[in-house]
Amino acid sequence: MPRVLFGRLQTDQPDLLNGQLEEAENCIPYVQSYGPFPEPVNYSAAVASAARGAYSTKDQSNTVFTFVGTDSKLYKESATVMNDVSRTATYTTATDFTGWEFVTFGNTVIAANGIDALQTYTLGSSSQFLDMSASASAPVAAHIATVRDFVFTGGQPTNQNRIQWSRINNPLRYTPSQRFQSDYQDLPGTDQTIKRVTGGDFACILTNTSVWRATYVGSPIVFRFDEVSRNTGCFASGSAARFQNMTFFLSGDGMYVFDGESCQSIGAESIDETILGDLNLNYLNRITSTIDPVNKLYLMAYPSTSSTDGTSTRILMYSWTTQRWAFASQNLEVLFNHMNGGVTLEGLDAYGTLETLAFSLDSSTWQGGLSALSCVTTDHKIARFTGSAKTARFVTGESELVTDARAFVRSLRPLVQGNSSTSVTAYVGGRDRLIDSVTWSAASVLNATGTCPVRSNARYHRLKMEVSGGFERAMGSEVEYTKEGVR
Repeated sequence: MPRVLFGRLQTDQPDLLNGQLEEAENCIPYVQSYGPFPEPVNYSAAVASAARGAYSTKDQSNTVFTFVGTDSKLYKESATVMNDVSRTATYTTATDFTGWEFVTFGNTVIAANGIDALQTYTLGSSSQFLDMSASASAPVAAHIATVRDFVFTGGQPTNQNRIQWSRINNPLRYTPSQRFQSDYQDLPGTDQTIKRVTGGDFACILTNTSVWRATYVGSPIVFRFDEVSRNTGCFASGSAARFQNMTFFLSGDGMYVFDGESCQSIGAESIDETILGDLNLNYLNRITSTIDPVNKLYLMAYPSTSSTDGTSTRILMYSWTTQRWAFASQNLEVLFNHMNGGVTLEGLDAYGTLETLAFSLDSSTWQGGLSALSCVTTDHKIARFTGSAKTARFVTGESELVTDARAFVRSLRPLVQGNSSTSVTAYVGGRDRLIDSVTWSAASVLNATGTCPVRSNARYHRLKMEVSGGFERAMGSEVEYTKEGVR
């Protein structure tokens, strides 16, 4: 029996010419297969309202701290409790609020919302966030990043194109000083509104219309600013996420990565049209993104057109090692990486009894400092994607199994590696003309011989497979067929 393998997800390609996949839902892309994508499992108590940012970090003694921001509050996680650590005055809300951003510099956490003064919290000693001193020229800013020995800020309310950075090794003072190398730079050009800044050895600055690189050169210039990509800007602030030298982001014409030297399209002719058509443009400010370093994935959660209140309903994921895409269906408020602080046997009481613990005792969840792909759910709780596998769905492109003739498909043999709990349901879709609607066969469950009996007589065929109950790898299917009229 010939094999139809699950190749790359190429939703933008025509049905017939797409020899790959048209759907890859609730799965993780690998080199020659797809793996399971897990359900989120609640980890913490809820904050009081919808989350608009979340962040995990460590202090210099390796103690873990996790913060969650809402429209009007900042919270710190302590076991199952989310403690209000906001400044005394409430925070200002705005309809176009893009969410909280956080950075760590030594033992100092700085939070920015683009409306209020920068917030500062000393890990291990602070009991609440405080306004950063205006006398130190600390700007109000929406975007923030650690770049070498400096803290970069961008998106000032009255200077949307201004980058301002702190003194060297002093994240609290921003008064321009040649001696301490603090200064600012207004990016020249048309519509250079700063949408995000990512850090590391250099700064990647994403604006509405360009990508800039800021490189440290020392006094008196301090940083050199180069516009490395013109007419490719960032469409949504929350779409930008960095891993090593790579910054992934959504532009007005699709998905891109900046590698420190140049910008490359990574979604053209595969998912760009799909993602732009699926976005609810009224809620671009609700997009969040993160990196899963274990699976080497960039993930972006976004409100789809089915979202009526701005809740993110889908996750787009990209494997930069395989250049493959996939999606997952999930309602959430914020996507981020969560580090837990480690739990002793005595401390497990706060999470329930042995019968009700969300994770097994040998789960890495209970080990301190390990990062897991996580989210804040729509009930405002931190949840880690460590649960049972979601039901995965795959739909192949269309093919003419017999050249210039109709084919009769009688069975499929799913190539799915799993265990006794794995359940596979298969369908075959067919049509005689490309202008016709696809007619799907009845659902067929994997039988004792490893096949799914189906019936379809048509010129063009495609396959659909749903895998539930957990699995290791889904690779494709073998197809048993004959030319019409031949037994």
